[in-house]
Amino acid sequence: MVKQLHIILTYNCSLRCHHCYVYSDQRATGNISLGQISTYLNEGRKVPDLQWIFFGGGEPFTRYPLLLKAIQKARKLNYYVGVETNGYFARTKSSGIQFLRPLANLGVKEIRISNDFFHYKKVENSPAKHALEAAQELGMSSTLVRTSFPGNNNYSDLPTISRAKVIDQEVMYIGRAAETQPLGHPLMDWKIFSECPREDLYSVERLFIDAYGYVQTCPGIAIGNAYQTPLNEIITNFDIHNHPILGPLLENGPSGLITDTTDNHEGQYIDACHCCYSIRHQIIDDYSEWLGPRHVYGY
Repeated sequence: MVKQLHIILTYNCSLRCHHCYVYSDQRATGNISLGQISTYLNEGRKVPDLQWIFFGGGEPFTRYPLLLKAIQKARKLNYYVGVETNGYFARTKSSGIQFLRPLANLGVKEIRISNDFFHYKKVENSPAKHALEAAQELGMSSTLVRTSFPGNNNYSDLPTISRAKVIDQEVMYIGRAAETQPLGHPLMDWKIFSECPREDLYSVERLFIDAYGYVQTCPGIAIGNAYQTPLNEIITNFDIHNHPILGPLLENGPSGLITDTTDNHEGQYIDACHCCYSIRHQIIDDYSEWLGPRHVYGY
């Protein structure tokens, strides 16, 4: 079932985006070690369907030497490797090539680069655009990731990089976005949020793991901690129906999580993600084993 493992190299980032769902910025802590990465990669080989490793953050290129070593280890274990970045290192296409050539030589199969108005004021001439052009010149499979407000894709008239795939996604009102974006948006009654619109909880194919050991289905929802239990055992033994957070979300969405965990809530929210995150933020002390790391809740 689990096909992708996203290893969060760091929560530190070169930018401080208002919509960031893990509170990344230049001051953020939480840096993974090469030893941890090696352990997770080796344990992941015991998971039959796990073929892809993505390295992300935060911004993984802020830990560039570690990123290269991690990619090398993953490739030696025959994983497909992807990297997610905002491309800040590519002040020009030439500098982008300098940073990306070692990744291409190591056999990185996909690079995903965020270029939107949340990250850059001028997407038509941003470091991310230069990074995409560099990746294309190096023959790397590249994906342009663009985030927009719900129902307002303001990138349709902008040119894309030739041969780059495009992922258009709406902002999630979790993390910093839950604090900085909701003002002025209409609110809806909590009872209508009866399902998770973002993840297929019946078939979890993607997991995240960070320096704190939290194995997460969605940022801030943990199914175990790799400091306490080997990663492969966490994945193999995971039972969503017995999970105190994911179980209610599976059955009745964020409204089910409210019903099962608290009588004290705001009552109205922007969308399902905003509702789910707000409740999790409220009950984190009672469910600390399953809601972590605290960093992604702004602590």
